[in-house]
Amino acid sequence: MKFEVPKIWCERLNAGDLDGVLSLYGENALLFATFDVQPLVQPEQRRKYFEGFLARPGAGVEVDETTLVHSRHSDGVYQATGLYVFFYQEGDVLVRQHARFTFIVSVDESPLILHHHSSLVPNAEPAE
Repeated sequence: MKFEVPKIWCERLNAGDLDGVLSLYGENALLFATFDVQPLVQPEQRRKYFEGFLARPGAGVEVDETTLVHSRHSDGVYQATGLYVFFYQEGDVLVRQHARFTFIVSVDESPLILHHHSSLVPNAEPAE
């Protein structure tokens, strides 16, 4: 089983590829987004969320590869967890927000995110 979704998701987000990011989510996928208080269950909700994030100047994400853990749930489903840092410009300041994530991914046909939970890390140290 290939555990590629976190890497692909980050590459597409960093490239500003909105449709590419959205294509990774299953139709009924649940997204608990880092910067939204509501669970996002509809495709149009996910689109609006990522449009908003990508509209921030310099928006992107970096995965801390040392924290990435993959767990196989069944023949066609795996979970990926770890830490990442979102970044974007606010005026002259580069804002960096530490967050943790869980992806639950089906690989039955092509990799599809079934569930994505992302939340800020409480009391995180500023990234270097």
